Amino acid sequence: MKFSLASDWVESVWMSPKLRLYPYLCNAVKNFINDHVPDTLNSGRDFYVSFTDITTLHRLRELNAHQLGKLVKIRAQVVRSHPVHPELTLGTFKCQDCGTIIRNVEQQFKYTQPSVCFNPQCANRVKFELLTNQSKFVDFQKVRVQETQAEVSRGSIPRSMEILLRADAVELAQPGDRCEFIGTLIVVPDVGQLATPGTRTLERKGTRTIDGFESGISGLKDLGVRELTYKIAFFACTVIPAHGRYLPSDDLESADGVSYEALSKRLSQPELDTICAMSQDKNLFQNLYTSLFPTIHGSEEVKKGLLLMLFGGVPKVTEEGTHLRGDINVCLVGDPSTAKSQFLKQVEQFSPRAVYTSGKASSAAGLTAAVVRDEESFEFVIEAGALMLADNGVCCIDEFDKMDVRDQVAIHEAMEQQTISITKAGVKATLNARTSILAAANPIGGRYDRSRSLRQNIGMSAPVMSRFDLFFVLVDECNDVVDYAIAKSILDLHMGHASQVSATKIYSADDIRRYIAFARCFKPKISIEAMQCMVEEYKKLRQRDASSGSKSAWRITVRQLESLVRLSEAIARLHCADSVTVPFVREAFALLNKSIIRVEQPDINLEETEAHVDVQSAAGTTPMEVDRVEEPSTDHQQQHLRVTYQQYRRIADLLILHTRRVEESGIVPSSAMGSETSSEQSAIRKSQLVNWYLEEVAVETLHSEADLIECKLLVERIIDRLVKKDNVLIALSRSGLDAGENDEDPYLVVHPNYSTD
Repeated sequence: MKFSLASDWVESVWMSPKLRLYPYLCNAVKNFINDHVPDTLNSGRDFYVSFTDITTLHRLRELNAHQLGKLVKIRAQVVRSHPVHPELTLGTFKCQDCGTIIRNVEQQFKYTQPSVCFNPQCANRVKFELLTNQSKFVDFQKVRVQETQAEVSRGSIPRSMEILLRADAVELAQPGDRCEFIGTLIVVPDVGQLATPGTRTLERKGTRTIDGFESGISGLKDLGVRELTYKIAFFACTVIPAHGRYLPSDDLESADGVSYEALSKRLSQPELDTICAMSQDKNLFQNLYTSLFPTIHGSEEVKKGLLLMLFGGVPKVTEEGTHLRGDINVCLVGDPSTAKSQFLKQVEQFSPRAVYTSGKASSAAGLTAAVVRDEESFEFVIEAGALMLADNGVCCIDEFDKMDVRDQVAIHEAMEQQTISITKAGVKATLNARTSILAAANPIGGRYDRSRSLRQNIGMSAPVMSRFDLFFVLVDECNDVVDYAIAKSILDLHMGHASQVSATKIYSADDIRRYIAFARCFKPKISIEAMQCMVEEYKKLRQRDASSGSKSAWRITVRQLESLVRLSEAIARLHCADSVTVPFVREAFALLNKSIIRVEQPDINLEETEAHVDVQSAAGTTPMEVDRVEEPSTDHQQQHLRVTYQQYRRIADLLILHTRRVEESGIVPSSAMGSETSSEQSAIRKSQLVNWYLEEVAVETLHSEADLIECKLLVERIIDRLVKKDNVLIALSRSGLDAGENDEDPYLVVHPNYSTD
């Protein structure tokens, strides 16, 4: 049982070195309980005093010998945890010479025997036997903490310290957690230094025991001056886990699940008024990402995606216990000097729970977790990696494409299930890695090639790519207007024109942190209309990806649908909405669609289609008909049978759109109706479609009969490609069946599964 004791006089008394008072306080609490509670409820139980509401907060690098024994509070991140062991606190010994029982020998963080036997007639000082059944043990755990990223100055190595936990304080801090520890600084023997090779002095004794073996060194007293080697540790009586993600100040923490009432108690009234005013801003989205990245010009979509990553979606748990992540993973791919690393640094500086690492310099164990051997107990313990240290935060990985493939496989589980499973050296554990991953990668060869897919441009496996919600491709293109604006922005920074940069900041960094902490209190629900809109948008992405005429830079899977859900929830959180509506889904889809960059296709060779048609038609025609087909082909016309992909798509879209309009309206030009029935009038013939394009679209570009022949041949070949290769148009005969190869003028209809959006 633990009682919380908090008052000003306790802190004032404990500001002086009085660690020796702690056992007496615990005994006083025990006596108080024995006097006021029946013995049946507390027989044989120990009680420990826990201090809270201590205002004296120190950094790890500020702790020194002057704070020994004083009551202080520190805030740090746990990087290593040891298993819980029983610790001997009060030992009962038996003198092996006279049999005297010596009770309640206090242990001072090391095994301590009685200095002399209590029997006046016995001079024994060495031979004592520990009676474990009559001694008192308590749970003991040792954890290692280090400074957080926000507290470490640039270029400095984070300081670390060992925390000693007892009784009810054990198992409250796990690797990766940020906790507040209240306790005192103590000094303990540096056993690890004593066991280091080259520093241990052995004392060989010539005496032998009855069994004939030499007696070795027993205890630390025989080591002589080596007993002067001590190290500083922190004995904590209170552990307060800090589950927050955004910490605008030292006393403000917020996380998913914190109610507005609990958050409002930690904020002042002016801060609450600022949050309410920000929520009413009609241009809030733009003002937030502009204020968050004031020194980076352009890349508006990237800024939107990173801002939504900070808000995050809503994590869910299914009835079967499956966890669905709400964190958004973003990857930046692009040419050098496109501000990729600047985006990562800006996010790392803004988010208090952010870890910045390099993919090339990090191993799989460094990113996830490692099992190392303790230098004192020689037991295997878990040491947290970058993803665990960024729990409930953001992990920024630069040079992601330089990572080894085996190291990329190690983060599959952390990116989707947000856990890290370890089975090494007899240690099996599943640890939390609830973090958003922001990665930056350079394309192969240094420049992004639009004619190749995204996977061909970067060295990533398909499973890793599918786990990123957003891919942003930054291409360094030559543009006079953009180049001038970027150059002016950079020169303003170098010339010290900070006023121009600060003018673009509508909100300060602390205001944005507080607003994000406030917005994360909302858990928007998806409405029926939003659900239907998500399904339709996902079908469009899948249809566009399946179509051979439009190839995306990466494969569209069901994970993109989950990404759409998370982005929609993040936008709803940004606007402090309780439900996800259709406009939020539309905005999320626009951002997701822009992140899926289209691959630049090479020029379309229509000669292949012509040869394919000629070979098939020549099998059933006469030689005269073959000569008639080959007659108009000239070298000049063959050059125009190769068109750019953009020109091909423009003509194809016009032909498909007109064909579908004819199907929907059932109106065919009267000059071409002839004797067709009403059912046949809902489809257009190939010759009618060619004549429509020549008369309505290309009439202004035709200046001679040769131009007319070339344009007609081009349109015919495009129609043949849409029918034979792209399977967008379906050729039908008069009977309604598929037209044969000999039918030169079939009816054309658009494939029912093709989407014109």
